[in-house]
Amino acid sequence: MNPKYFGDSYDIVKRFFCKELASLGYAISVNPMFTGDWEGNEAEFYRFVGACPNPVPACLAAIFFDPDTGVHDRSSMAHVSLAQLSASAGDYDLAFSFDQSFSRQYAALDVMQRKLFSLAELGTFGMYYESHARFLFASSQQEPINELRQHLLALGLPSSRLVLGA
Repeated sequence: MNPKYFGDSYDIVKRFFCKELASLGYAISVNPMFTGDWEGNEAEFYRFVGACPNPVPACLAAIFFDPDTGVHDRSSMAHVSLAQLSASAGDYDLAFSFDQSFSRQYAALDVMQRKLFSLAELGTFGMYYESHARFLFASSQQEPINELRQHLLALGLPSSRLVLGA
């Protein structure tokens, strides 16, 4: 997360997902993957998205990764790796990440399906939120993915926005 983008429409969607997961009883931890110079104002980010670096232990726990670019095969300063997301899905009930790492030369749905297939190969269930601000949700169990999907559908989100792995 770079401070020059703080407060943009992507951050509003991040806040939405953190708040909805909190309404389902999740304590939300965040790995903001900070880049740039925050000048000591990191707490503003945590407060806005509704997550913290070290939440109070709860029955349900989720971790949110906020890389500058998104999810990739390999981790970098701008990417969380599929393997890291999968490993975190084993440590938490749910792991999710902002994901804008899509090349214009490939159909976005094909890329999402490939990433979901890669997660499945790692033994992890997944779901994408498909919009201008894409998010990848992962869990070692199918139930948290199903519960989140049903919750979002009950809010009125069109099912076409939620892409499940095969």
